[in-house]
Amino acid sequence: MLWNKTLETGVAKIDEQHKELFVQAEKLLDRSQQQRIPETLDFLKNYVVRHFTDEEALQRRVQYPKSAFHHNLHVDFVGKFKKLYEEYKNNGEKLSVILAINSLVVNWLKDHIMVHDKEFCQFYLKQSQKS
Repeated sequence: MLWNKTLETGVAKIDEQHKELFVQAEKLLDRSQQQRIPETLDFLKNYVVRHFTDEEALQRRVQYPKSAFHHNLHVDFVGKFKKLYEEYKNNGEKLSVILAINSLVVNWLKDHIMVHDKEFCQFYLKQSQKS
């Protein structure tokens, strides 16, 4: 699944980071990018953590009441990603692991954005207007 307008949250920084995550996930399935899979996975591993850190900083800034719950969703995702990442590192470039990572990233992100990030961003934008 590619990025599309329905995934926009209205917070530019978050939307740009989400777009980049989708671009990188698509690279895992792009045959022309196959030689770059290790690099793409390393990028995703680091970028996801950076994105979650940035998002949680915005939540703290506006005292988002569901920030602890949101943080736990992030921790759960990172744990699942790391498990698949380690499986990839230990077992080599198995297509099944690459597909599982892509599915995790795309499906989890899509669901997370549509429910939890949009809810947070609506709160964030309302709080920002008050300032």
